[in-house]
Amino acid sequence: MSRRRSRIPGTYRDAAMFVLPPIPDNLDQATKDGLAIRNASAVEGRCPDCGAVGVVTADPEYGRIFHLTFQHDDRCRALLDE
Repeated sequence: MSRRRSRIPGTYRDAAMFVLPPIPDNLDQATKDGLAIRNASAVEGRCPDCGAVGVVTADPEYGRIFHLTFQHDDRCRALLDE
């Protein structure tokens, strides 16, 4: 099986599972929007609101588990108060 180029610059992807938080209906609209932006960022590799690009790091304890982190702009709607 050949490796496909990922949407995250400099990385390749094989079969992967994303663990994303649910977006409950009882939240206020700003929180729901923020969670939706965060989920889209994880799937796309780039934040649709501020353009931040995710950085992939391997979990040192579990070799095949990777973390994707973003440095969002201070005004990005993905940043939540909590």
